[in-house]
Amino acid sequence: MLLDAREVNVRYGRNHAVKTASVSLDHGEIVTVLGANGAGKSSLLKALLGTVRADGTIAFDGTDISGWSAPRRVKAGLVMVPEGRQIFVSLTVHENLLMGAWCRNDDPERETEAIYERFPNLAERRHMPASVLSGGEQQMLAISRALLAKPKLMMLDEPSLGLSPILVKQLFDLIRDLNREGLAIMLVEQNTRMALATARRGYVLELGAIVLKGRAKDLSSDSRLEEAYLGGQSDRASS
Repeated sequence: MLLDAREVNVRYGRNHAVKTASVSLDHGEIVTVLGANGAGKSSLLKALLGTVRADGTIAFDGTDISGWSAPRRVKAGLVMVPEGRQIFVSLTVHENLLMGAWCRNDDPERETEAIYERFPNLAERRHMPASVLSGGEQQMLAISRALLAKPKLMMLDEPSLGLSPILVKQLFDLIRDLNREGLAIMLVEQNTRMALATARRGYVLELGAIVLKGRAKDLSSDSRLEEAYLGGQSDRASS
């Protein structure tokens, strides 16, 4: 078991954002976390990463990391691509990439060049400010930055937000490719159909609590999920 989080609670003052949620993920697995806006999905990821205070037990790769700081968790191989990408627009593309390698003690040049081979658009703009990138290119940069931390588990928070249907397909193709290369992925995504088609298992959060869980193919045919999230759903897209 790569990640085993049990009875995680997150509170913001009186707001109980995550309520005794237990999630797990195995090596090489894709797991999706679904739910409406405000369900607690992002708070759960932040609790796992250690950027918000949380109660409960979090084990990663066989070690209890509940008391660890976020930087220590990143160094252990637990990384997150946040909602909205949060790239540094005043830095160059290359400088943004190197920010992902801050926790390493070796030279990331080989992996950096491999990223440029995977994403030629980033290679062409490596010396330009990240502000010139399109939304899709910014998302690729955010994922690439996370890859330079040499993760064992990458958590993606709403990666398809604001992307056109063509770019959404390319993004999910990339997620599958990274998984085939051995990377475990936890995917928070409101594009429920694509998420369930990509993941092996899933959890559904409602008002901070897990109300459904199981194999992705079973969840996709569950009447409760169908009514809440799949009925008449259209892929989110923008130009």
